[in-house]
Amino acid sequence: METVTRTGPLSGYRVLDIAGPLGLHCTKLLADMGADVIKIEPPSGDESRRTPPFKDDTPHPEKSLYFLHFNTNKRSITLDVEKPDGRAVFLELVRKADVVLETARPGRMDELGIGYPTLRAQNSGLVYTAITPFGQTGPWRDYKANDMAGIALGNLLYLAGEPGEPPLQPPGEIAYGMASTYGAFGIAVALYHRLDSGKGQYIDVSMHECAGHIAGYFIPNYGYTGEKPARASRKGEETDLYDPYATKNGYARIFIIPVELWRRLVDWMGCPPEISGPEFEKMSYRRKHPDIVTKCIAEFCAKRTKEELYDEGQKRRIAVTPINTAGEFIEMEQTKARGLFVDMEHPVIGKYKQFGVVPRLMETPGSIYRPAPLLGEHNKEIYVDELGMNNDDLVALRAEGVI
Repeated sequence: METVTRTGPLSGYRVLDIAGPLGLHCTKLLADMGADVIKIEPPSGDESRRTPPFKDDTPHPEKSLYFLHFNTNKRSITLDVEKPDGRAVFLELVRKADVVLETARPGRMDELGIGYPTLRAQNSGLVYTAITPFGQTGPWRDYKANDMAGIALGNLLYLAGEPGEPPLQPPGEIAYGMASTYGAFGIAVALYHRLDSGKGQYIDVSMHECAGHIAGYFIPNYGYTGEKPARASRKGEETDLYDPYATKNGYARIFIIPVELWRRLVDWMGCPPEISGPEFEKMSYRRKHPDIVTKCIAEFCAKRTKEELYDEGQKRRIAVTPINTAGEFIEMEQTKARGLFVDMEHPVIGKYKQFGVVPRLMETPGSIYRPAPLLGEHNKEIYVDELGMNNDDLVALRAEGVI
């Protein structure tokens, strides 16, 4: 049986995770808050095990740093639910589960005989969550889409970049992350509702909708005014103090709108005569003379580190933001003081730093208590110790390619 002691507000719940990339972050959030997340992988391994970067740039199912990040605290079993014996085992697991998370195309789980109606008959309290690109209904329900499509269709990509130029792709997986975050929120709410009702429910999460939901004020503004949102130019006469400036050790961003902030900045710079006149206090005037403004600010920033700019900016109540690399984020004083990264030991890649639990609950905190699992690491623990199978059963299932 499991020897690790799970802590956190969800430590009494079990989650069956048969999700692809769309749901990785969802079950990570649940696992880090204490839920017993059983990652159900095909015998060949989850596709995220083949996602770079890899330790030593060597592709290997146990060396994907991407996989390690998203699968802390989870247990792994191999199971092919495409096969009848695999589905029978899955139904046994469902009877003891609180949550099922899947990211299959709409209708696929029903085709396999393990859709929500079937699982609900086995476990009336089950919270069943499906995360898909466009949800379970509508003319696009069967369309495929990746993270980039989610950002593009949800309006975020359209607003990134200069007017008249191609959109700028943001890094990371914003749409995947938002779909997963909304999914985790929905699961938590459904579990809370179950405390009184005793009933589970179906949760339909659309990546497309989640990406659009966080698109700031642009969509609500259009819904009210009917005005098409436009990009704000960072060039020519529309330029003001929004963009990064080069410093001695990287870049820092300065954001000035109220006239009082501009006055504080000019005072900090020693009141250079080129920009000290009262006319420069007007944003419209600064935008008509970007070369003068940019030259003075650039020369000022180039003589200082981004940390010096940030510290003094805080003292003067001026919005200056250092732009960190990944290494600088990990090593910065604030990050270390909060103990954000946990030193972990993985049986294949060795020691590494693992991102800690967010958000932080003061009374019932989550924790990082074990690294991402090896492929099928917990087969015996779950199939034999929990479901009551014997070793001969495992041998037979393995021979049939079920596990």
